[in-house]
Amino acid sequence: MDERVEQNRAGWDLRAEAHASGASLYDVDGFRAGGSSLRPFELEALGDVRGRRLLHLMCHFGLDTLSWARLGAEVTGLDFSGEAIAAARRLADEVGLPARFVQADVYDIRVSRELFGSRRRKVTG
Repeated sequence: MDERVEQNRAGWDLRAEAHASGASLYDVDGFRAGGSSLRPFELEALGDVRGRRLLHLMCHFGLDTLSWARLGAEVTGLDFSGEAIAAARRLADEVGLPARFVQADVYDIRVSRELFGSRRRKVTG
């Protein structure tokens, strides 16, 4: 693997737990209390997502992904950081939202085809 990519992944692995704990710019406590991390323009762009399948690329620890799940979407979050994916899965379990989180490189198109086939809607935050 490219050394720069590995260094980048290691950096995001280090940030994941701090970000997921809420000790940063993310309002994790507000989310746990029933809030959403989504911005108005994101909600307007996608409209009603109930029953829709969404793939969130570079989902980090899943806050936005789980916000879409809270609105009724069937969500999959993808990130290359194993620590971020582990934190996303813990958060999903904690708040009781259904979501799938996959550790993979976003540039590996084979992964998205395996997850969704040829028809998919991409959402990035």
